[in-house]
Amino acid sequence: MLFGEFMKFLALLPLLLFTHAIAGAQTVIDAVTDAASFAPRVAPGELATVFGANLADSTQQAGGFPLPRSMAGATVYVNQTAVPLLYVSETQINFQVPSNLAAGTASMYVARDGGQSALFNFTVVASGPGIFQDTSNHAIAQNAADNSTNTESNPVASGAVLVVYLTGQGALNNAVADGTATPDSPLSTATATATATIGGMSATVQFLGLTPGFTGLAQANILVPALASADYPLVITVGGYVSASAVVSVSGSGTAPPTFLTEVGQLSFANGSASSVAIYSDTPYTYICGPNRINIVNTGSVSAPVYVGEFGDADLAGNGGKCAINTETSVPILVDIVGPGSAPFLAVYSLAAPESPVKLAQLSTSPYTFLVDLSFSGTVGFASTSWFTTSGNSISAQHGDFVAYNFASLFPTLESAVVPTGSAASSNLSVKPNALVLQPGNYPNTAYATSTTSTGASTNGIAALDVINVSSVQNMQAVEQVTVSTAAIFLGFGYDDNLLLVTGNTASFRNPGVPDFSITGNLTLSTMNISNVEAPVGIANMAPPDIPAIPTTGTYVVQPFGSDIFAIVNNPPSTDPAGPSSLMIVDAGTPSAPVLYPFITQFGMNDIAAVNGYLLVPNVNGLTIYTIQTP
Repeated sequence: MLFGEFMKFLALLPLLLFTHAIAGAQTVIDAVTDAASFAPRVAPGELATVFGANLADSTQQAGGFPLPRSMAGATVYVNQTAVPLLYVSETQINFQVPSNLAAGTASMYVARDGGQSALFNFTVVASGPGIFQDTSNHAIAQNAADNSTNTESNPVASGAVLVVYLTGQGALNNAVADGTATPDSPLSTATATATATIGGMSATVQFLGLTPGFTGLAQANILVPALASADYPLVITVGGYVSASAVVSVSGSGTAPPTFLTEVGQLSFANGSASSVAIYSDTPYTYICGPNRINIVNTGSVSAPVYVGEFGDADLAGNGGKCAINTETSVPILVDIVGPGSAPFLAVYSLAAPESPVKLAQLSTSPYTFLVDLSFSGTVGFASTSWFTTSGNSISAQHGDFVAYNFASLFPTLESAVVPTGSAASSNLSVKPNALVLQPGNYPNTAYATSTTSTGASTNGIAALDVINVSSVQNMQAVEQVTVSTAAIFLGFGYDDNLLLVTGNTASFRNPGVPDFSITGNLTLSTMNISNVEAPVGIANMAPPDIPAIPTTGTYVVQPFGSDIFAIVNNPPSTDPAGPSSLMIVDAGTPSAPVLYPFITQFGMNDIAAVNGYLLVPNVNGLTIYTIQTP
């Protein structure tokens, strides 16, 4: 790849759409990301991108080394130092992050025409691998055998080496001055440990370091494991930091994995690092509920979704992100759980005009705090709570309630909570990180809540599923508790007819919490028969080594597709808690032996929703829509 070709490639990476009000020709910074995968963080020496408005006078790209510090009237300052520029335009600037930048928070501004933008703070990590990819998310990679481009029609052979281009490798054994070309000798090799997976299988990283002849461009030489002919997600981890995935094409013997999802539509907009998705059935409108705003998207055409607008900014103030829709109230409503968790309230919006929601009411949820979910049956909304108190670095007590709120008048009122009766399923001394009232038509008067037998300061319990009878919302009763010893805690579940899939973890919350209280174990899968909805019967409990050891800080989202196929969203590992989440498919067609298939890894992917044969997946940069194929 020649210098000019690489500059052109960087300039043609897909743009993100951000909405904002601009006064005159004000220079505005909307986001700072890596230049490869648009992850919302950067590493020292990495190629990065500024998105915004009125950033430069015109479009211009660098013509050689050393890279200029000003182009088309624009200069980018990071911590008051001008940085090398590769490409500038009115809406995008590609630059190199200073190699001496420390991990933490850095500030930047863009100077132009004698003025400058406001200061913008962004996250810096020790390493932040971002894989360069095209608009179809295929990695920019070469088959090492002949240096040809890796494509679906030109795959790399199993057992051969694939050269993948990325940025954000972190510290090097031989530093290169910012803005200058990397020499052929000595090689600049990353000092942090690098690993990779292709299709979930371990792939040896033979070399990770800078590519000679370029600035900030790294390459990973990866030995491809034994795989069948297919496209697979590639994930690279450097120093514990995980990349967003990119597709690579492999040829090999054996049976190719099934294709469950195919991308059909994508829309870019400013979204939060965590968001939920709520679909207004029988209308074309979908709501992406983030911490700062609720985005409205017209998904009537799944191949060309349209951004409609946003609302809720003044209400959410960085504390939104979990919402649900009720169409059985006198006016259809959207309800958002707004924090902080210690003092949450329910914000209620009318969807009578779905393109222009109007706030109706809000209710403090006191004395119940740290609400983690909301689901409806009729006009009643059900939620669970999950929190613990600490003493110094240790957990001192755990708490979890199951609560009902009535929205019949559109102004939510507290109905009741499950009262502890001494039976295990009624305990409020155990966290309840997920709950859902089941479809009343097929599974009347029943809700499930995930939990653990851990109480108080002890996190050494086992996973538990609580069964709750909600036939009387004024007197809800916990009737059963199913425990599984292969997991320490249950976190999420979904059901398809009489099959329940429950996700869990081999470890509960870290206690003592050094450096934090996150979950540090691996994913577990359990299947249960719920033909008797109040008495689930265990079928299989899968944990490593029966399934791959997949580190995660939680797997809360389980979405059924039909035919006993489920999608799950797996949170990042404790080594990279702010990193990308993983979307995986579980084929539980044989309930005694569910099979796990990795699909993608993306930042800000915290929720998914299936409707009419499509899967909607929000992420930090917008929304992606996939068609669903089941056997």
